[in-house]
Amino acid sequence: MKSKFKIIDKKNLYDGFFKMNEVTLKYRKYDGNWSNNIKRELFGGAQVAAVLPYDPVSKEIILIQQFRPGTISKDIDHYLDEIVAGIIDEGESPEIAAKRECLEETGCEVKKLIPIQGYFPAPGSSESFYHLFLGEVKSFKGSKIQGLENENEDIFVKCFKINEVRKKMEDGKILNGLTLIALQWFFLNFYGD
Repeated sequence: MKSKFKIIDKKNLYDGFFKMNEVTLKYRKYDGNWSNNIKRELFGGAQVAAVLPYDPVSKEIILIQQFRPGTISKDIDHYLDEIVAGIIDEGESPEIAAKRECLEETGCEVKKLIPIQGYFPAPGSSESFYHLFLGEVKSFKGSKIQGLENENEDIFVKCFKINEVRKKMEDGKILNGLTLIALQWFFLNFYGD
């Protein structure tokens, strides 16, 4: 198979909590010719495992909230309703990472993991790839605070009845894209009334 792109140059611009690279490349256009060189900044690619925690017995979904710096430019609540997600460690499979993250962030052990979809959340600006799963768990009463202290995590965890989560979606209260994708899949493909 012929290559559809050629990297001319790649250099690291920043290497902190996130990485930023500058890439100069050209790609094969639909007419078969090569494009002019283009230069783009790309966020380094975090490989992420994400889990929608669901209790099939109590018919509850677990959502988490934590402060998100990317929300500070908007006049909204900066603690978004989200599903579990975290970076896959070196040498770790997406499935193992999903189970680990669910336990760390909710305190709930995944009994069964069902693949939903893998996808690029922002391929125009990031090399990240997300592995999305439904995780069957046992829910709990009330709410709790979870997270790893060494990662400075302060995560509010709460179980919701399925109709409460659907109402949050209908009311435009779910603002996290990953969470929207997982919940839309859940309501379209997994859970029917």
